[in-house]
Formats: sequence, structure tokens, C-alpha cells
Amino acid sequence: MNYEKHFEISCEKRNSFWKEIGSLETDVLSHMINPSFIGGPTWPSLRQAFVKIDTSNSTIIATDGLSDPYSDYDTNKENQGYNGLGFELYLESEKLEDLDTVKNSWQFDVLYQASLLAADNGNLINMFQKYTYLSTELYAKKVPEQFVNEEGRVGVLMGLQSNVVPSKVTLSIEPVMLINVKLITPAEIKYITDNGASGRNEIAEKIMKEENSTLSTLERKFVL
Repeated sequence: MNYEKHFEISCEKRNSFWKEIGSLETDVLSHMINPSFIGGPTWPSLRQAFVKIDTSNSTIIATDGLSDPYSDYDTNKENQGYNGLGFELYLESEKLEDLDTVKNSWQFDVLYQASLLAADNGNLINMFQKYTYLSTELYAKKVPEQFVNEEGRVGVLMGLQSNVVPSKVTLSIEPVMLINVKLITPAEIKYITDNGASGRNEIAEKIMKEENSTLSTLERKFVL
């Protein structure tokens, strides 16, 4: 199969996957002008989009394109074994009414900034495969100030396993990972920074014991 066919099948399989999770919004969030044309990070097929999925008691926002086949699939043999970066990111949230609400939310801001980080680090999949959890800090300006640290950044923990979203979906070329992005408190990201991998694992394990552990919400406190 050529690029166009792999692209078509991968999109269909991703959409079918999300439809099994909840109600997939027909429209997607995307840019009028692709950021890669003005110096932003390039996604595998250039297409940068986000989808909204409503479950019975939550809204999921997910990247839609990080696992597209590479646009040079037909001419570059090195890229023919991969569905893009090998993963998509998603954030679980309280109910968000519509795409306009999503677009203007702090939840989307967090996921969007995480997607830029992912697209700018082509080998991030290797770290996801090596470590159970990853953490980082993002400049997400719409997040309320109580979750912003002294440096003006917010912490996120990636890789918590959801009870709603399976960890993988098989696309046209290969299985790809579904990576949860969870907003954490300034105290939690500081604890991780101070204690390294052991601190990150400790925070993750304690969060996983919480109810709705993979939900990103402002209604939670430092777990230690």
C-alpha cells in the first residue's frame, strides 16, 4: 500500500477506536495555517488535529495525527515501518460542552502544549517504552494560577493507565500507544524534580490509587 492508503486506513482505525470509547465529535480542532509552515514542530503527515470524545461522565481530548504515517512514506524506506511517532496523547476531563468550549479551555491548552513537545522530540516513543511514566513542565497559560509554579510552568505526568482508554490501538502499519496526560500540582512536580525517577514513580503510584486517577482536574491536592 502507498502513503495515501495507509493514511486513510489509519484514520479510519483511530476513529473506530474512539467510537468504541464514547461519542466522537464529527469535526476536529485544527489550524487554519499549519504551524509547521511558520516555524512550529512538524507532525508526521503535516496534519495537526485534535478530537473530542464524550463518555458517560467525562470528555476526552486527544491528538489526531501524531500517529499518521510519514508524508514521505512512498520515497523514504526508513519511515515505512512506522505510524508516525508511534503514539497519540489524550487528556481526560470533566464534561466539556462543545468544541468551542474545548478550544478555550485550560485542558486543551495543556494537551496542545504537550503535543508540541511530543512533535518536537521524534524519539519520545523510546522513552515511553523504557519508562512507565514520564513527567515534564509546560507553559500552559490558561491553567489557573494555583497549578502554576514559580517559574510560570505547569507540571504534567504522562503514562498513567486509564480504566476507560486502552493502552494501544493497532493502525495500518503498527500498534501505537495511547498516552494519558495528567495535570499535577506544583508540589508534585517539585517532588519529582527533587527525587528523580523514584519520586516520579512514587507520585504516579499514589495518584493511581485515587478515584478517577487519570482525570485532569483542579479539585485535587498533593498526594504526599
